[in-house]
Amino acid sequence: MQLRFESTLTFEQYITARAWEQATLKACPLCKPGTCHFQRLTPYMRKVPAVAFVARYYCPEQHTTFGLLPDFYASRMPGTLDDIEHAAATAEVAPSVEHAAEQLRPADTPDAITFGAAVAWLRRRLVLVRALLVTVVGLWPDRFAGVGLSVRAFRERLGTSRVLAALRGICARHLYALPRPLGLNPRMPVVLPRKRGRQQSTGTDPPPHAR
Repeated sequence: MQLRFESTLTFEQYITARAWEQATLKACPLCKPGTCHFQRLTPYMRKVPAVAFVARYYCPEQHTTFGLLPDFYASRMPGTLDDIEHAAATAEVAPSVEHAAEQLRPADTPDAITFGAAVAWLRRRLVLVRALLVTVVGLWPDRFAGVGLSVRAFRERLGTSRVLAALRGICARHLYALPRPLGLNPRMPVVLPRKRGRQQSTGTDPPPHAR
C-alpha cells in the first residue's frame, strides 16, 4: 500500500538529504495502536530518473507493506510528477505530438527508443494528465471554474510551475480513489461517485415458472 509522504522537496533535494531515512510512520494504519508487530523494512529502490529509495514498513498481522511515497514521485509508473508534467506541457504547445516526442526523446541519446515508442510514451502521459485535470475540475468546480484543461492554464491558476505536485496536496483526501500518476494504490481507474437522486429499486428477478 502506498501512503503519502507529504513533502515540498524536489527529487534532487530528496536525494541530497537522503530524506527516505527521515520518513517515518509511527503506527500501523490498519491496526489499533500496540496490537500488531509493526516494523520498519529496508527501503525499496526506484531507478528513474536516478537511483533513490522509498521508506517502507510492514504489518505481519495484516500481511501489508506500506511505502511512504514523496509528493514528487509518480504513482505506479516510473519517474516524477514534474517529468510527466513537463512532457504534457511540451506536447500542448508543440505543432504535433510527434514533434514533441522527437524533442523529448531524441534518437541520439544513450537511452533512445524508437520513434513509435517515443510517440506512444508521450501520448500515454498526455492522456493521463488531461484525464486528471478533468477529474480535478469535477472535484472543485468553484475553485477551477473557467480554467482551461491544460498544464499552462492550471499553472496560471495555481501560481506554480509544479502543478501535479501541488495537486497531490490539493487532492489529498481523494488520493485513494484517483488513478495514476497522482492517486495512490488503485491499479485501474476508479470512477468517483456522483450525487444522484434516489432511484426506485428494480427488485429481484421473478422466479421461473414451475413446470
